[in-house]
Amino acid sequence: MSDLQTILKNKVFVFIICLCSIFYIFSYLILPFSTADTTFYALIGQGLLQDHMLPYQYVFDHKPFGVYVLYGVWDALTAQLPVGKFTVLALLSLAAFAAMARSIWRTRWLWVFAALVLLGAPFELLAGNTETLLITTELAVLGLARKGTLATIQPTTRILWLLAAGVTFGLTVNINYLEGICLFLPVCFLLLANIRPVLNISLFAIGTCGGLAALFAPYFIQGHHALADYFTQQHQFLHAYSAKLSKRIKAVLLLAAYLAVFSPILIKWFGQKSILKTAPTPDTTLLTLWFISSVPAALLSGHAFSHYSGLWFAPLSIMLVLLAQQKLLFPGWAVVPLAAVVGLSCVDEIHKNLKDYINFKQIDYTHLSDLVQQQKVLNIRTPHTHFYMAHLHSFDRYLFRDHIDIVYGKNAGKHYLQDLAQHPAFVMLPYQGCSTDKVEEPVCVYIQQHYQQAYSVLIGKAGKKKPNRFSFELYKLKN
Repeated sequence: MSDLQTILKNKVFVFIICLCSIFYIFSYLILPFSTADTTFYALIGQGLLQDHMLPYQYVFDHKPFGVYVLYGVWDALTAQLPVGKFTVLALLSLAAFAAMARSIWRTRWLWVFAALVLLGAPFELLAGNTETLLITTELAVLGLARKGTLATIQPTTRILWLLAAGVTFGLTVNINYLEGICLFLPVCFLLLANIRPVLNISLFAIGTCGGLAALFAPYFIQGHHALADYFTQQHQFLHAYSAKLSKRIKAVLLLAAYLAVFSPILIKWFGQKSILKTAPTPDTTLLTLWFISSVPAALLSGHAFSHYSGLWFAPLSIMLVLLAQQKLLFPGWAVVPLAAVVGLSCVDEIHKNLKDYINFKQIDYTHLSDLVQQQKVLNIRTPHTHFYMAHLHSFDRYLFRDHIDIVYGKNAGKHYLQDLAQHPAFVMLPYQGCSTDKVEEPVCVYIQQHYQQAYSVLIGKAGKKKPNRFSFELYKLKN
């Protein structure tokens, strides 16, 4: 018996792991959100569902259309749930992932689910960001395409499964475009390595076009170049958003570090004779190609964000469970780095979540909402989460903290002055933003002349050089 197996059979150790896991999950469930991205998707989704404003006719973000539909619907369904809604979404997504993995690779549901939740801590899977949903929709596409290419099914059934796979892909690639990269090799394998590849590709392509047409139908109905404007805005922003070489190097180094930590699993998987020497089973090949395609997808943006690595971790988690079910041994020393990274990530996430929980309690969002009511607020480099929590309406299309800086660069201050010249009813600034040079001097002078402070929140101790990021000042236009 290996050292690792001996440790895992220790009941005290298992009890401690279970207790820490419960505390780890609970630290997410007590928060209204744990990553700001989810609230931004929900904000745009609210504009879509409540005010019938298509992206990006209200607030701009560079993600595709589907993500706002999904998060908007989920936010509406969980409107009465004050905390934990995005983590619940993540847990449901991971549970569905584990169920689909079981149907394809005959893995144990609980093992896959536990691997995703716990070992996925470095990648913030419980935060409910798009990567958590993306891995599940990817597996749904693979599952449908796999059924459509089985040699034993009837032609009519084949057509329906492949059309369904294409429709699902067309819809879900618009949650995050990275899905197209992640699925490239495994989908090509399924469509080309089975009988009638031309028919397979044709049916999948027809389904994809149908899914895209259904999703973008509101733009076609609206007309007036709405769809062209949608893609133009995306292209312009993504061109400015793409990372510089220094950031891309950091992203590569971060990915390499994570792969090194998980290398014992990869070495065992690719070291199997069925992988290196003989023709592997189709489902094994499918899983391997899915992993290989997902690795470059994590680097595509060029930004060193850990949650991108959740894309390749998903197939790797299935590899780990398959290896465990085959009772392949892992020496204890080989998984020490992995255990250390996962453990430290869990502790760090718990600490961050508890700190955010305390910070949110210091902001009276009900008072903020009553103060502003339905009037629009110009946001100048403060978290957009205040707009989500207090149900505020943005004055400028660029609401995200640094989007105006990304789009306008050194001319960001001029853009803010153009906004102020239109006399927005309220302006939100970082706490002491003018005295700490977070806001340009001409902008501060204009605000001091035409606005008066209506509300402010300082989180943390007064006099600190760097106030907490959720601290802010709200100014109201003078009568």
